[in-house]
Amino acid sequence: MTVKTITKKLITVLCLKGCHGSGKTELCKYFSKVGFTVLDEAFLDMPTFSIPNQSLTMETVWVSNWFQRLLKMELIENSNNNNNNNNNKNNNNHNINKFDNQHHKVFIADRSPFSAILYSQNNGHYLDPIISEQIKELKKYTNIDIKTVYLRVEKDVLWERIQKRLQEQPERKKYNEDNYQWMHDTVNFYDSRKWDYVIENNTFSPESIFTQLTTPILEKQEQQQQK
Repeated sequence: MTVKTITKKLITVLCLKGCHGSGKTELCKYFSKVGFTVLDEAFLDMPTFSIPNQSLTMETVWVSNWFQRLLKMELIENSNNNNNNNNNKNNNNHNINKFDNQHHKVFIADRSPFSAILYSQNNGHYLDPIISEQIKELKKYTNIDIKTVYLRVEKDVLWERIQKRLQEQPERKKYNEDNYQWMHDTVNFYDSRKWDYVIENNTFSPESIFTQLTTPILEKQEQQQQK
């Protein structure tokens, strides 16, 4: 009788950050096209209650659901680890199997828990230390490693992009995207914080960003294999 050894898979979650118009959506499309699993901001079905969705309470619920989703994904990945489905993956020029195999899987997320700090109408700063500790706990007790990626765009370039997108999608005004001050405050929020990766995205080049993000992951994999 053969005894199977279950090896826990390392899960890396690259969370794309940045103001509206910074290129998150298009970059998610690119990563999805080359074979990555992308978790967009719509994957959580937030209920509607009498309390505003952007209240501290509801943003706290959103953060909890975000982390719970990752924990569930870890269970699924580890349970399926012995039934490696890599043969069913599509090979491409970027060799996706380096980022999705029995040892390691990389997810791309459009947003991170830190988004709740920005969007909470009141007292979002209370969430800051809690989220930071939760990320540390996941790394300590699980094989989930969360990395934040800030797509930084100069304000004049960003505002031009936003104006162009509003012409094509005027319904986005309901998200206050036609408000320059909101864009200004949002950029200042992201500029004031420390992120794991900061990538200049004034001239959108998904191939370049892909290389900048995946090279450190591959280097880390090689270092671990040499140990």
